[in-house]
Amino acid sequence: MQLYYGDILPHLPALLTGLAISIAVSTAAAFAGAAFGIVLYLGRASHARALQALAGTYIEVVRNTPLLLQLYLVFFALPQVGVNLDPVAAGIMALTINNAAYMAEIYRAGFESVPNGLREAGGALGLSGRDTFLRVLLPPAVRNVLPAITNQTILLFLASSVTSVIALPDLMHVMLGITSTTFRTIETLTVGGVLYFGVAFLIASISRLVETRVIKWKVA
Repeated sequence: MQLYYGDILPHLPALLTGLAISIAVSTAAAFAGAAFGIVLYLGRASHARALQALAGTYIEVVRNTPLLLQLYLVFFALPQVGVNLDPVAAGIMALTINNAAYMAEIYRAGFESVPNGLREAGGALGLSGRDTFLRVLLPPAVRNVLPAITNQTILLFLASSVTSVIALPDLMHVMLGITSTTFRTIETLTVGGVLYFGVAFLIASISRLVETRVIKWKVA
């Protein structure tokens, strides 16, 4: 079998469009999941047992079920109760639901790594619980788990390829369409893999730059 990439060249604009959609969907899910993850973490760290149980149950259920199952439930089950979502919205929601559970555990590890002395210092300075959390605890916690956040972001981007099963026109969906028309399966998957790798490598590089140039301090 002889490889020939010439048949793929006319489809490069479609591949790049699919890549842009993959980036947009995963970026939206990354930010939404990061915000929701903080809420889940606060619920799990709360002194209210009901909130602890609710947040803990959510995290365990999501982390121990396949993303594909969650995607199917969002896209096919919600319409049964009157909530109809297009593939893009369904993809973002499913990825957000999944990402939030993992981010909550990353935050938990980060906050547990912050020395108790900082919490006591916030109280000694008369800061409110909110200000202590945002100004004293959050920066070092995020710094300590930045590599974990980066890994989760990369995994989220790569996992966005699952949304192709609900006809979301992401990179994977475009790749499968090209293979069905050109029959250049290896060539198409190779080019798509390079595009996925390029974005993942860029995310990792930006994270290292932030860690070394922007966040130059670390709480031990």
